[in-house]
Amino acid sequence: MKVSVREAARQVEAAGGLRRLKLNQSDQVILFVSQLLGRRLPADLEDFYRENIAEIGEFPSYIPWWNAWMSRWDSDLTIFLDLFPAEAVPLFSDGCGNVYALDLSSGEATPAVYFFDHEHGFHEPRWAVGSSLGRFLLLLADNDLSIREGWPSDWRRAVDPDLDKCPRAPMEPC
Repeated sequence: MKVSVREAARQVEAAGGLRRLKLNQSDQVILFVSQLLGRRLPADLEDFYRENIAEIGEFPSYIPWWNAWMSRWDSDLTIFLDLFPAEAVPLFSDGCGNVYALDLSSGEATPAVYFFDHEHGFHEPRWAVGSSLGRFLLLLADNDLSIREGWPSDWRRAVDPDLDKCPRAPMEPC
C-alpha cells in the first residue's frame, strides 16, 4: 500500500515532528525546480513542495524560496547542481553535509529516496532510505528516536517493507 506524501506529512505533523515554512510558494517552487532540472517533476516531488515542509525533526528541507525584496531565489542551489549527475534532487540535509535526495532516474515508477554521503561525493547514492517519498518522511521522523531508544534494526522494514527493493543502492546496514 502506497503512503502518499500528504498523508505522511499529516501523520508526522500530528506527532509534532514537522514544521512548515511560513510562506507557501509551492507553485513558484515547482515551476522553478522543473525549469532548473529541465523536466517535469515526479508527482511525489510536486506533492512534497505543496506540503511546504521546513523541517522534520532536526532535518531541514531543501526548498528554494523566492526573495521578493531582492528579486532572486535564495537557497543553496549548489546542492541541486551537485546532484544533477546522479539524477537526484535534494530533499533534506542531515546537518553534517550529507543529503537525502529523491531519485529522478526511475522513469514512471515511484521514485525512491537515497542518502548521499558528502565524503563519498554526490555522484551516486550510498544507501536507500525510502522506497517512496511518503514512506521516507515517516522513517525520517522516527530516525533520531530510534537511535535514542535503541530500536531493533528491522524497525525500518516495518514502516517500509519495500526498502530493500530500491534499485540504485542497498538499504543502510544497521
